[in-house]
Amino acid sequence: MLKIAICDDDKNVSSYIEAFVKPECIAQGIRAEIEVFSDGYYLLKSFEQGNNYNIVFLDIEMQKMDGIDTARKIREINHSSILIYVSSYDAYLKELFEVEPFRFISKPIDEKKLKQYFTEACQRFFNKNEGFFQFSFNKEIQRIPLKDIVYFESNNRAITVYLEDGTDAYFYGKLNEVENELKNSGHLFLRIHQSFYVNYNYVSKMNYSFLTVNWNNDEVDLKISEDRQKLVRNTIFDLAENKMTV
Repeated sequence: MLKIAICDDDKNVSSYIEAFVKPECIAQGIRAEIEVFSDGYYLLKSFEQGNNYNIVFLDIEMQKMDGIDTARKIREINHSSILIYVSSYDAYLKELFEVEPFRFISKPIDEKKLKQYFTEACQRFFNKNEGFFQFSFNKEIQRIPLKDIVYFESNNRAITVYLEDGTDAYFYGKLNEVENELKNSGHLFLRIHQSFYVNYNYVSKMNYSFLTVNWNNDEVDLKISEDRQKLVRNTIFDLAENKMTV
């Protein structure tokens, strides 16, 4: 079951998206539940009540709570919701980076873009649970879903894997080998330092020297090595400007 939220204070826009998504789900053979909200305030309340939406179409400029603040609060509750902004976003690029949006659609809506991005969002949702990282420690083999890994930290040959639920795991190996193994996994990890390999989905903010990951009510600043700063920034800005698919 795919749960979809549409949040826009313009009823014409939300009705248009809903009218598009329903038959598109049927065409793709997807069982979906769709809810429409007129403001970010009401969408957030629904999240707080335990309703988690897999794909969220979100406007930016709304009266009670705008799309930026709404997304920030959603990210405190749910890291995995796929956010698609439907708005004029150029002036908000810096703020949007903080909330990890998946795609942007400018108004008036281009139906071809809407179809493309919705299809990509569905693919991401149904594929994101696929893929495991396997390692051995003390003669015991462990398999961890890639989506649950926040980041890897290497100290000499000991590698710590920090997980979404607040636990961690250990094994012996080289971070270069981990990077090569996961390069084509379909999950985006960023090599920000000789010692850190970070899951992009947990990145909450970044400056020139540090990148912040946020998970399980915890927040950690990780150093970006000087020789990697330009590549890391270009990669992240390419994602924010919708030039790459995660």
